[in-house]
Amino acid sequence: MDRGVAPLAVSRTVLVLMVSIFLVSGGRARAQVGATSLQACVQAEALFFSTESGFLSLGPIPPDGSPLVSEGDLLGRSVLGCHICARNADLLAAFSISEDLGLDAVDVVADATTRVVVFSTEVDGPSLGTDVRAGDLLASNGAIIPNEVLLDAFSPTGDMGLDAVHGVGEPSDLLAFWADAAGLTRTEWTQQPGQLVDLLVLHDVDLWISTEVAAGPVTGPLWLAGDLLSVRSGLVLQRQHELLPEAVPAGLPVGGVDLGLDAVTADRSGQISTLAFSVERGSVEPIAFGESDVLGLQLGWKGRGEGLARCFEPKFLPLGLDALAIATPEPALGPGIAAALGALAFLGRRRPQSR
Repeated sequence: MDRGVAPLAVSRTVLVLMVSIFLVSGGRARAQVGATSLQACVQAEALFFSTESGFLSLGPIPPDGSPLVSEGDLLGRSVLGCHICARNADLLAAFSISEDLGLDAVDVVADATTRVVVFSTEVDGPSLGTDVRAGDLLASNGAIIPNEVLLDAFSPTGDMGLDAVHGVGEPSDLLAFWADAAGLTRTEWTQQPGQLVDLLVLHDVDLWISTEVAAGPVTGPLWLAGDLLSVRSGLVLQRQHELLPEAVPAGLPVGGVDLGLDAVTADRSGQISTLAFSVERGSVEPIAFGESDVLGLQLGWKGRGEGLARCFEPKFLPLGLDALAIATPEPALGPGIAAALGALAFLGRRRPQSR
């Protein structure tokens, strides 16, 4: 665990004073870094992520000059180091919301000229203004898909929350889908929820998601928080016990524990084998992995999650992992992430060892 750096420099003292004022005031950072930072992260082929806890960067100072990093900010890690790719205020600008609502699921869709961040928030939006709820799927271009519409093909019984999202299909087709989605209001979606699947079919794309809670009874759940769902087909693509080795007690009622599915990314081809993901609750026996770790299918590889934010030099690690995405569209993403993060010296191309 990183215990921080020597506190003697005047600049570090100033940072501590700043964060103390911030905590006393009870506010959240509302700075914006703008579209240039997001473009730079895409060009650097950064692995995008968000943390479960906010922190003070004692390393690189973000482009807007504020060392405060919230759990709502979109971060990036590349061979160039750590990046603030977008503040929460940047993501919510299209909804005219200035409050930091957190960040709970992320996908970054990009081509040569256009970049759209797809995301969900940790908390509902303010009572005044755009009706944004924590289970909705939002996009930085102003699109908003209500949770009940997102799960319409599954016959939901209420807002199930949203923990992870990943778009499947050509980036140009996904961008066209999100452009169309931005033209529909919440009311229009809820009045005709079936048009979501129609749009996905029209553009030949899909959305893979996980929810915050399980659906159905414990003895026979329709799906778990740790299952991966396909919005287009209305099917469970991968059960949690299929994501993890048989030895891991995951997947009610099969293994007895729902470890959740807190973040998911893959290539755009729809190949399950390229999955990279994190879980809400880690495991110690018989195989050790944490809720901050980046995992491959069946634990074919494991990345120590605390390494993602290490170059920000936070006071404490790990910080948790709430979202994971990569904009690079080429195939075989799983091995690609393993190789790239291995070069960053925090991802080992190895199978986890039993304790």
